[in-house]
Amino acid sequence: MPISSRAPQSGLVPRPGRAARGLAAAAVALALAACAKPAGPGAAPASSGAPATASASASARAGSTPPASSCNRDYCTPADWDTARASTPLPAIPPFVEPLNVIVSARSTVSLAGIQQALGSWKTVSVASSVSVAGIKVKCISSESANVTGAGYAPQDLAWRLAGCLGGNTRSLSGTEDHVRLWHQPVPGSAQGAWFAAASIETMCVAPHGTLEPAAKDKAYAIVHSSGAYHCVNGGPGTLTGTYANGYEDGARVFAAAVAAAGRARGWTVAQRVVTRPAGSGVGEGGVRFSGNVIVLTVTSG
Repeated sequence: MPISSRAPQSGLVPRPGRAARGLAAAAVALALAACAKPAGPGAAPASSGAPATASASASARAGSTPPASSCNRDYCTPADWDTARASTPLPAIPPFVEPLNVIVSARSTVSLAGIQQALGSWKTVSVASSVSVAGIKVKCISSESANVTGAGYAPQDLAWRLAGCLGGNTRSLSGTEDHVRLWHQPVPGSAQGAWFAAASIETMCVAPHGTLEPAAKDKAYAIVHSSGAYHCVNGGPGTLTGTYANGYEDGARVFAAAVAAAGRARGWTVAQRVVTRPAGSGVGEGGVRFSGNVIVLTVTSG
């Protein structure tokens, strides 16, 4: 997801360079060489309250609460509204960022684990696993880093994919794969804190001749060159855009709609509002633009 002329983000923590990320960057590079997107530690679903079972990065940042002056009842303004820039195994896809485009509010009384249980088909996926889809070996998920607390960029605490690892990657052949990467943020006065998500809908793509195209159109090449298979954001080169013309906007919308439907089925109240991120619009993978809109979900029971 290449960055082209993004507006400067006044007051935000600058994105670290590759050297500054040290061993974490090396781990990301290894994950990318294996396949899909830059990858980080997998984790079990979060229980109620602070994410004690999420990941080591979440535990390490548990005391990194943003200053109260930057907070409202739903969340605290993150140090950066985008993920850290990441590279890809394909020269046809320059380095990119992704937007944090969904927030599960700190005012929610239903835990993230409870939300996932209600969703049912959105399964936790791990960076440590891979599957074979139509003979193409691909990773279940890869890592991206974000700075939602001001304590520095850290890999995702959790990742969910619609239909799980195998089913989700199978969906990517038809351009309907949706997933979210999730980062926890402590919020003053909230037992559970907020969760920031980077959601996107993607197509598995390859670059047989240096030009991106859907893997489904050249499965023989994709099977032989599995290490070069990559999940391209819909709306960009190499994707199938008949259903979803913008993977970022549609990914956030589809995920938010799924949470709302699951909540209604459980008798919960799911309030939804849209906020505009200070950074305004930006550009993601493959030149796919994303707006400044962020969906805030508040899920309450009783």
